[in-house]
Amino acid sequence: MILHLGDDVSVHIRDIIAIIDLTQSQSAMTGAMLSEIRRQNRILAKQGITAKSAVICAGARKPGGMTENPRVYLSPISTTTLAQ
Repeated sequence: MILHLGDDVSVHIRDIIAIIDLTQSQSAMTGAMLSEIRRQNRILAKQGITAKSAVICAGARKPGGMTENPRVYLSPISTTTLAQ
């Protein structure tokens, strides 16, 4: 099944690791994780969107089910709507 994230972006549901609400205050750990992902230029978003959520997706799959280089999409759609 595919989930539409807005702005002509869709991902496979099986690849979603987490959906984070960016409109609420974040824990220090979540903030640090997003900062590191941003530093590594792994956040994918169109310019000028007001992001309400961050969707973390698995990257390339390795033997044993592990993934590397996860991708993060910023979405203008709320976490509540994405979760339905």
